Amino acid sequence: MKRKQWCWLAIALLHLLVAALSAAHLQVIFPRRTLLAQAWQGYGAYTGASNIFSFFAPEIGDEIAVIYTVVDRNGKQMAVRLENNANHERNTRLINIYGFFSVDEARELMAQSCASYMFSQIPQAVLIRVVVVYRAIPPMQDYRNGQRPRWYSSFSRAYRRNTDS
Repeated sequence: MKRKQWCWLAIALLHLLVAALSAAHLQVIFPRRTLLAQAWQGYGAYTGASNIFSFFAPEIGDEIAVIYTVVDRNGKQMAVRLENNANHERNTRLINIYGFFSVDEARELMAQSCASYMFSQIPQAVLIRVVVVYRAIPPMQDYRNGQRPRWYSSFSRAYRRNTDS
C-alpha cells in the first residue's frame, strides 16, 4: 500500500476507535486537561463519533401520553388523544412536546397551552381536563420475572373556557 492509503486507513481506524470507546461508555483514557484529551473530545463531538449508543440498555424510559377530557355545554364528555392521528410524524412531534411535562417548571404552562389549543379546536367545549399519564416499563430482569408495563397518572388540571371576552 502507498503512504497515502496508510494515512487514510489510520484516520479511519482512529475514528472507529473513538466511536467504539464511546459506544462502550468508556471514559477517555487521557487526563481531562491534556491537549490530547481535548483534541480527542473535540474530534468526537465534531464528528458525532462520541455519541453514546444505548442499543442494549437494561431499561428504557417511560412512555408518555396526554388525555384530554372535553366537556360541552350540555355536560357531555368525550376523551380525546391527539396522537391517535394516522400521521406518524405528527405523533412523534406531539410525543416529543409532551416530554416537557416531565419538567416541573414547565408542567403548568404546558397544560395551559395544550388546553388552549384544544379550546381552539373544539369551540363547543366549556371545560377541558388535561391528564398526563406515563406507561412505566419495567427493567428487563423484572419483566422476565413477570412484571408488566403499567399506566399511572402524574398530572391533572381542568380549565374552563374564559367567557369574559
